[in-house]
Amino acid sequence: MLMRHLVLLLICCSVATSIEARSRVVVMGEPVYLEADELSYDHEAELYQARGDVRLNQGELEVSSEQMSWNRATGEVEASGNVQFLAPTETLTGSTACYNLDAGTGRVNQGYFYLLEENLHVRGSSIEQLGEDDYRISSGTFTTCDGDVPDWKFGAENIGVTLGGYARARHMVFYLKDIPTLYFPYMIYPAKTERESGLLIPSAGYSKKRGFSYGAAYYQVLGVNQDATLYLDYLSKMGVGKGLEYRYIFGADNAGEARAYHIDVRKVDDERIDEERYALEWGHTGTLPGQVRMVADALYVNDDEYFRDFGEVAGEYNRDQAQSTFSLSRHWGRANLVGLLQYTRNLETDQQRTLQMLPRINFNIARSTIGSTLLAYEWGSEYTHFWRREGITGQRLMLRPAISLNPRLFNLLSVNPTVAYRQRYYWDLNQDSSTEQHGILEVTTRVSTPPLQRTYDLPFGFSGRARHAINPEVVYHYVPERDQQHIPVFDSFDRIASRNRIEYALVQRLRARLDAEDGRRQYRDWLYLRLSLLQHLREDQQEKGFGEARAQLTLLPLAHMRLGADVIVDTRTNDMKELLVEGQIADRSENYLRVSYNVDRRTDLDYGEINLGLSFLQPIYLTYQQRYDFFTDDRLEERVGIEYRRQCWSLLLTLRERTDGERSLMLTFSMLGLGSVGGFSSGLGGS
Repeated sequence: MLMRHLVLLLICCSVATSIEARSRVVVMGEPVYLEADELSYDHEAELYQARGDVRLNQGELEVSSEQMSWNRATGEVEASGNVQFLAPTETLTGSTACYNLDAGTGRVNQGYFYLLEENLHVRGSSIEQLGEDDYRISSGTFTTCDGDVPDWKFGAENIGVTLGGYARARHMVFYLKDIPTLYFPYMIYPAKTERESGLLIPSAGYSKKRGFSYGAAYYQVLGVNQDATLYLDYLSKMGVGKGLEYRYIFGADNAGEARAYHIDVRKVDDERIDEERYALEWGHTGTLPGQVRMVADALYVNDDEYFRDFGEVAGEYNRDQAQSTFSLSRHWGRANLVGLLQYTRNLETDQQRTLQMLPRINFNIARSTIGSTLLAYEWGSEYTHFWRREGITGQRLMLRPAISLNPRLFNLLSVNPTVAYRQRYYWDLNQDSSTEQHGILEVTTRVSTPPLQRTYDLPFGFSGRARHAINPEVVYHYVPERDQQHIPVFDSFDRIASRNRIEYALVQRLRARLDAEDGRRQYRDWLYLRLSLLQHLREDQQEKGFGEARAQLTLLPLAHMRLGADVIVDTRTNDMKELLVEGQIADRSENYLRVSYNVDRRTDLDYGEINLGLSFLQPIYLTYQQRYDFFTDDRLEERVGIEYRRQCWSLLLTLRERTDGERSLMLTFSMLGLGSVGGFSSGLGGS
């Protein structure tokens, strides 16, 4: 038997040169190298025959087998016996193979295909490569699970796969281990990130309010810049819902998404209502000709109960309004013009009296220095047309010019006085109100110093430095008292409270530089603390003197720990007016604890929330969430989750109970690379 070193003798001189020359003109543009224990060459047919530990290399592709023939003229390769096609991120093996190196196409019998990045395993009686990224599998299966008997797999007679696109199959069966469990007449799944039309994985679930649910969705590519998804949901207690989602990108930066959902509701909480409900949503950002920026954020529902019925998480089912805004803006240096339309659908109070702004137009000039002087000016103006079906309506123009001075005394003290004058004009009022207004003066003076700082070596054996900086600041704010009872009330700008007060503030920052042994440096903000105190200078003795004291704290002692607090106390009565406390600790193993507590005595807010995650029982993961209203002593929401994870799939059981009596039990089956089965369809607007 000839040793593989004879390959070098065989390819020397003209033959080796011929191989190199031929390789430079093939489609893939790479030279071909062939070696084996036994090698023969037919000059007339330009055919190589190789036996025993055969290896063929072309660029990053390596083909190995026990026997192989290679036609140098056509690029055809035929191999048998433990055939392997190896690439950096892909592996294709089989019993026999026929492959064209020039075209990059071929077929492997009794094949196995592995995609490293997605951990995708594909097996079939035959695997055909139809192009650089296109494959066809006969009598095949695919899974993202490892092992000869994977935990789950999909099987079908014919499967088409486009790398960077989707896999498509008809008459597909879902297996748990080797047990057939579900049947799908047609299915697609993502093989990477590109898009392709087809049916998406359906969803299923149960809720006390909606009953059993089944959601199907069809995804349609409309072009390289557009796509749409159609939803169809069956809710056993409510009815059949229909949804549409449309996404688009036009030009360089014009992008948006529109959604619509409709359902004829039969029952809610087992009470027959026979009502039509729908939701419309549109979001858009982009630039129009003339450098005009357009932003749309529109949401409309036709029924006050829509989000209570279809919202899944806090912030959705407890919405009190649905607001739609549309704006156009244009900037010229420091000047900007913004036009805004805002319509609010109130879900808790009388919609007839809800105030709309149709439109609101702002023209502002940011603070700008006047020549080379220490003076600066700014301009603010706003026009608003207030409209509603019942109640006072009208129009208002508000002007606010301001001038400021910014001297620095010996580079030690910065004094920044600002004088502004706010004027409001009203007209076209539908109720008796005076439009007369004398305007209001606003004076603000800010005095501050450069940061007072010092650097220290880190204690306790840490390598690095810490910098402690202190910024003192004093702010005086004056607004004279004016009688404003004769003008209408639309928003907070119609009743401007008088002020004559000084705010004393002290800001402290602690920033650390941690030096590693390898020379790398890491910077971390350990502490932010702002202490402030208000002193009222009014002549009214009840208001005169020190008032509110405030402390704002952010503490980051460790990389995975954060503490925050914001408290306001009335120094006259020592009563706490507001409190917000937040804390979080987490590690990289998905153990975490997040706690927040919020109090506002003026609005009777007394609310707490806790989120807990535990992973020490891996592969079982536990989560817990509770939101509690301490003012009403009411548990707003409680959620418990138990998830079992394997290498390629997970099973999540979620129990949720809300204060309105809504209870749901959700079982979600997630498969690596394929998404989830379970839960309610994303076609439900607002969820």
